[in-house]
Amino acid sequence: MKIAGRRSLRGKRVLLTGASSGIGRALAVELAARGAVLVVAARRADLLEALADEIAAAGHPRPTVAPADLSDAGAAHSLATVALNALDGSIDLLINNAGASLTGAQSMIGDGSDARAVFEVNVWSPLALTAALVPVMRAAGTGTIVNVTSTIQAVPLPLLGYYAASKAALAQATRSLRHELCDTGIRVVEVVPGSTDTALRDIDEMPWKKAPPKTLPPVKPQRVAAAVTRGLQRETTRIVCPRYSLAPLEIPALGRLAATLGGRRVDTLGALSRIA
Repeated sequence: MKIAGRRSLRGKRVLLTGASSGIGRALAVELAARGAVLVVAARRADLLEALADEIAAAGHPRPTVAPADLSDAGAAHSLATVALNALDGSIDLLINNAGASLTGAQSMIGDGSDARAVFEVNVWSPLALTAALVPVMRAAGTGTIVNVTSTIQAVPLPLLGYYAASKAALAQATRSLRHELCDTGIRVVEVVPGSTDTALRDIDEMPWKKAPPKTLPPVKPQRVAAAVTRGLQRETTRIVCPRYSLAPLEIPALGRLAATLGGRRVDTLGALSRIA
């Protein structure tokens, strides 16, 4: 879906979570190159400092580094305060990119601390940051909130239930939020990455019975970052990259079929035995 018009990102004040690696890091570089003023957040301060140095060395404003562990309840609210202080009390763009995953059997893990951490990072922190920053955007009469979900929201593979459920929850919350804010001047964007060449690749952690199934090659994080940047400039409200990842979202039966076929190759009994 597209809205008429085109926006420049020059001078836009941005809070970007999950910026230390993968899509987040590539997106920070891309936004900085277009003149955005960044606050970058992630757990690993050393990687954030290296990112900030790289951006400054390229001749762009050095991002403010804001280390934060969003799996801790309350960390998101503190991060919002840090970001507003760094951005002189205003913000144009919130990008909830930080993500956490957990490969394991729901029937054994239940609501353990690792499972709760996934939902804290993937659902509660984006909602908390949104609640903390929307009043500032409303006062300004403009702003953009970006939530990064995943194609896996429509592909219910075994042992990935926590990640899939949390991303599905965030996707649904994003759609609802868009309706809530439709008359405020605040745009709400969902970014749906498909298979991306990052450290957070579930296919590498799954206990396959034999070899992993053949899939299309993952795209580079830089490609996703470029797609997101174009979408922000063109005022798109949903950005899917690569484009073929749209299929299970628009035709849910395809996602269920992929999960059924892929699930047959997962050693679920072995995973349950190892936990037991």
